[in-house]
Amino acid sequence: MSTSFAQLAAAPGTASPDPFKHVNYTLGMLLGVDDFNQEFAYLSGRVQWIARDAIGYGTMCGLRVSADSTSQGPRVTVAAGTGLTPYGRIVYVQSAQCANLNAWLTANQDRVQNLLSSPLSSALPLYLVLSYRDCPTDPVPIAGEPCRSADDLTAPSRVVDDFQLDFWLTPPAQTEEDAVRDFVAWMNQIVISDTGPFTSLDDFIGDLRAALNTQASPPDPGSFFQLGSPLAGIRISPSDLPAFMDAAFRIWATEIRPLFHLAPPSAGCSCNGNMTPDALLLAEVDVPLVLVGQEWQVDDLQPVNINESRRPILLHTRMLQEWLLAGPQTR
Repeated sequence: MSTSFAQLAAAPGTASPDPFKHVNYTLGMLLGVDDFNQEFAYLSGRVQWIARDAIGYGTMCGLRVSADSTSQGPRVTVAAGTGLTPYGRIVYVQSAQCANLNAWLTANQDRVQNLLSSPLSSALPLYLVLSYRDCPTDPVPIAGEPCRSADDLTAPSRVVDDFQLDFWLTPPAQTEEDAVRDFVAWMNQIVISDTGPFTSLDDFIGDLRAALNTQASPPDPGSFFQLGSPLAGIRISPSDLPAFMDAAFRIWATEIRPLFHLAPPSAGCSCNGNMTPDALLLAEVDVPLVLVGQEWQVDDLQPVNINESRRPILLHTRMLQEWLLAGPQTR
C-alpha cells in the first residue's frame, strides 16, 4: 500500500454511458465504441445495483489490518482479501499491502499540523479506506490519422480491476451502516414476554413512526434512532412476534432505509475524488505523534492502536444459515 495513489483521469469530452440504458440492436445496425461501452455500463450497473440493494456492503473476506515496527518506524499492513463498496463494486486486494507511517506523515505535514492542538505532542486518528478503481492495460496498435504522435499510435485494449488504499484524515460517510446498527439496537429494547400488559400492533407502528426524527438534512442516525423512547416500553407476546417484526421490517425498507441508502450513480456522475462515498472503512489507526525538530513523526514509545469497531463486516449466506440453524441457544 503506497502512501498516495494517482487517480486516472477520464478522456476529455467523453460522455459517461447511462447505466439505465442498454443497446436495442436491430439487424443492419452498425455498432461502435459508444454502443459497446453503453452495454457494458448497463450490465455492470445492474450487478452493482443488486449488490448495493440486496446484499449491502463491507469486508467479505480477509483485509486484516495490523501494525508492526520496522527500521523505518511503525508500519500498517493490510492483508489480501475482498470487500464490497457502498456502490456495489467488488474490490479485490491480491496481495498484502503496507504503508510506513513516518513516510506518510512526511508527505502530509501541512495537513497534519492543521489538525493538532498541542505544539509538542499529540495523537492523530487516521482512517484506513479501501476503494475501487480501474486501470487501462494491454496497449494495441490502432488506426488513425497520419502525422500522429507516438502516444496516439496505441490504445489500451483491456481494463483491469484495481484498488486504492489510503489514509484519510476524516472518516468516510457510512450513514446506512450506522443506521442499520442503530435500528437493531433500537429494536432490541423491545421486551418479549409471556406476561402483559402487551402493546397492540397499531400502537407499536404508531410509536415506531413517531420516534423518527427527520429534521436534519441529511438525517443523522445518531439522532434519528433515539434510544430509550418510545420502544423501551414495548412489550410483545411471543405468539405476536412475527406480525410485529413484519411491520418493523416493512417500515425499515419502505420509510427508513431510503433516507440513508445510496442511490445508484446517474449518467455522467463522477466518482473520482478523495471523499467519494463509494469507499470502505477498514480501520481507524490512532497514531501517537511527537515533534522532532520541525517535523511530526510517530512516537516510538507509544503503541499504534487499530480500532475496527466501525468497520462494516458482510457475512456470507452460508454463515448466516448455519448461525440460524445451530447458533447459540438460550438455556
